[in-house]
Amino acid sequence: MTWSPGFIGIGAEKSATTWAWTVLNEHPSICMSQPKELNYFNDDENYRRGESWYRKHFADSTPCAGEISPLYMDDGRVAGRIRETYPDTNILVMLRNPFDRAMSHLFHDASVVYGKVADLTVEDLRALVQKDPKYVRRSRYAQALQPFLDTFPPEQVGVFFFDDVTNDGLCLAQRLNEFVGVSSDFVPQQFNQKVNDSQDLRSASLVKFIMSTSRAVKSFPPTRRAMNWVYRRTQIREKVIRLLMVDRGRPEITFEDVFSEDDSELLSDDMRTLNAVLPNGLPAAWLQSLHSSEPLTHSSHRIAA
Repeated sequence: MTWSPGFIGIGAEKSATTWAWTVLNEHPSICMSQPKELNYFNDDENYRRGESWYRKHFADSTPCAGEISPLYMDDGRVAGRIRETYPDTNILVMLRNPFDRAMSHLFHDASVVYGKVADLTVEDLRALVQKDPKYVRRSRYAQALQPFLDTFPPEQVGVFFFDDVTNDGLCLAQRLNEFVGVSSDFVPQQFNQKVNDSQDLRSASLVKFIMSTSRAVKSFPPTRRAMNWVYRRTQIREKVIRLLMVDRGRPEITFEDVFSEDDSELLSDDMRTLNAVLPNGLPAAWLQSLHSSEPLTHSSHRIAA
């Protein structure tokens, strides 16, 4: 029998994908990749390494294997690449209110650039937004999901919401298990763990040194292979990241403070499109953030949810 991952998580960033990876990884019938984000289908260098390289990131002992790489949603080639390689795999999607996601993403990047979160100003954040349009682009879910909806049967695409992590984490974890095809009776211990928030760095200079060292190590094939071996078998990278972060709070800066009215309308229009595609629509709290009172409708297009 040809090996295939049972599911591939495609994003979105800052939408509880780490939480999803954690609770799925606890299930005795699921083998999650090591590390969490393989970036195989969107990274040309990784993709050229072929299926054998991809397969090495999974253990052999469990019936269901999966990975979650949030950047997959930001690359229009990924849907076709997955379909060509693993046509029967399920596509798992975690979504967060697009305005909140953009701000969380922005605060996360700011913590790396400035080494702080609690003292950030509107000007600090605007400077990052002006350099890169990714914060809005990666919140345009309808646009990002269209290639997957066009490529995969509806029953193979499961969309789940960040809101349910705090509303009923256990129920969401069990729905994820059901979607990927394992027993939904299992209760993960970490279903109520705190979702990653943007936090200050204990030492910005140390983090930058670690990042530059990592890039240098990865530039040489032998050391890159050694790092990949360690990442596949441990969670050392995730543990180091947690040790380097400290929660000092986040300033009260809103989407409207940083982004333009055009950005708000782009996300609002995208939400209307997505609301029409999803069989049960979007969470009610999301719809309250729309920047227009235009009526909302639903289509008959069905995807798993």
